[in-house]
Amino acid sequence: MSKVIRILLAIAAIAALTLAFATVYYGNEVRVARRATPALVEAALVRYGSPLSLADLSVERRAMLLAVEDPTFAYHRGVDLATPGAGMTTIAQGLVKLLYFPEGFHQGIAKIRQTLIAQYALDSLVSKDRQLFLFLNICYLGDENGKAVHGYASGARVYFGKDFAMLTDEEFLALVAMHIAPNNLKPGTTANFERLRRIHAYLAGEYNPAGLLDVEYNGKQRGTLAEEALIAFLRLITDASPSKDNRSST
Repeated sequence: MSKVIRILLAIAAIAALTLAFATVYYGNEVRVARRATPALVEAALVRYGSPLSLADLSVERRAMLLAVEDPTFAYHRGVDLATPGAGMTTIAQGLVKLLYFPEGFHQGIAKIRQTLIAQYALDSLVSKDRQLFLFLNICYLGDENGKAVHGYASGARVYFGKDFAMLTDEEFLALVAMHIAPNNLKPGTTANFERLRRIHAYLAGEYNPAGLLDVEYNGKQRGTLAEEALIAFLRLITDASPSKDNRSST
């Protein structure tokens, strides 16, 4: 047997062992997450509170929020790696960061665990309406005076000094605009104003996102080599293409 063949066989064996280990490891992570999901959801609502109900979100504002934050929310199974402008984080994946990563979420390999839990634990166990209710009440909206701001009710008070029900549509959108970079896109800043301008063009149908990662609506078609490799891998291990045949809001 030639040296080249031996090397190739060794590489294949290592790859097979790595795949087997990853399958067992992440399979167990999903099982643990599924068991913990009900308790984690309730604990989050106790920790952050739940002052808003879905009835507090008008049909129009719900449409605006989902168009920007998670365009295929009603149809995907927790993950969408196909829709232009969707980015790499759905509402389900955003909730996973808050519920299942108590020490904080760090980009990189943690994205694999986050994505698998979003699809095979959170989204399969928590209805779409419940997910949106959680998002309204516990989403992260930056730090202010050394304290984290969670939920739209708190965001309205902290950034606009008023109750959520008193927000104008523009003020509501200013909070929506924060999600991709909460501490860099605070209402009243030039960066938030510029993002609002682009969001308005997108919502009006004057701009079509150029690719999955075009969350800034600035024509971005591809990510870095590492981002593209991660996206390709996540597509392999998930059902990441949304379909209207998938479970809708219940």
